[in-house]
Amino acid sequence: MESERSRSGHLAALLDSHVVTQIIASAVRFKIPDHLADGTMTEQQLSDVTGIGVPVLRRYLRALQGLGLVEEVGAVGAVGEAGEAGEAGESRAGYRGTALADLLRSDSGSLHGHSLMAGDDYYGAWAELDHALRSGESAYEHRHRRSLWDQLSEQSQVAESFTRTMQWNSERALDEVLGLYDFSAARTVADLGAGHGTLTAGLLRRHPQVRAMVLEQPAVIDHARRSLTEAGLADRCEFLTGDLLREIPRGADLYLLKSVIHNWNDETALRILRNCHAAMGATDRLLVVERVADASNQLDAAIRDLTMLVLFGSQDRSRDEYATLLRDAGFTVTNAVTGPTGFCVLEAAPAR
Repeated sequence: MESERSRSGHLAALLDSHVVTQIIASAVRFKIPDHLADGTMTEQQLSDVTGIGVPVLRRYLRALQGLGLVEEVGAVGAVGEAGEAGEAGESRAGYRGTALADLLRSDSGSLHGHSLMAGDDYYGAWAELDHALRSGESAYEHRHRRSLWDQLSEQSQVAESFTRTMQWNSERALDEVLGLYDFSAARTVADLGAGHGTLTAGLLRRHPQVRAMVLEQPAVIDHARRSLTEAGLADRCEFLTGDLLREIPRGADLYLLKSVIHNWNDETALRILRNCHAAMGATDRLLVVERVADASNQLDAAIRDLTMLVLFGSQDRSRDEYATLLRDAGFTVTNAVTGPTGFCVLEAAPAR
């Protein structure tokens, strides 16, 4: 039987999770994963590039070791070569990043952006959870006196970090999402809220017959254009700036909303879906792609759902709840498939 000491220790560890968040976020802010990406560095070398004094840095590195982000590799010399003596004839400890630290580097396709958001803007928003629970409104907006969407509309570090986090999420889900639907009949696909264009790129690579309409906010569309140009796919794309809450462009036979609807409450979600309906012809189709609420892992599902409340005043939904939204917006759900990690593709046609 679990002892009271064991229970209290477990609970104390949960309560101290905020400490871990800040330790990791500080590592990213001081660019330690980037500095260690090319090899081993001494404490003094790390001190020189981070501006953290050696005595404090040594204590901090112990925490990073405990979290599995760095490892000590023994003695390194003044120039960082293993086994050499330091300037005073004494060997000095050397450190290198681990595979976990690689996920925090500033390279594209990492958790770098998420760690910055988790340690700053998101962190402050979660301190206002009480407000969100009482009001059902965004804790982020209450804390920062502006919505996250307002922040993302600007060319800011917040926008860059958020977009890169979404890019990382899209890359992880790409194969699953594209494998859940048959795109062979599609000719022009409108990716609405396309981010950096990760999903668009994957779709175009797999389906050479497809052309894409890429819709994003002005602060993000250049990132999508750059990414798709570097991928050699921009000549098959039309890049459009716009607002899903106002108007959806016409001209596609397949409209795609991936990880968009869960960012909004029911009223606003219906507005977006009705805008899609207004843009579509009778034979066009809409795909809503979302990670649906999963009863088999209640804690993960609950945390994701509360995250949507805290950040946006919105919610995660079940497959049936997404289907209800689509029907209320004037659609008929013609197919729905859920993948192994919980992503669901709902195909909808304008109701006759």
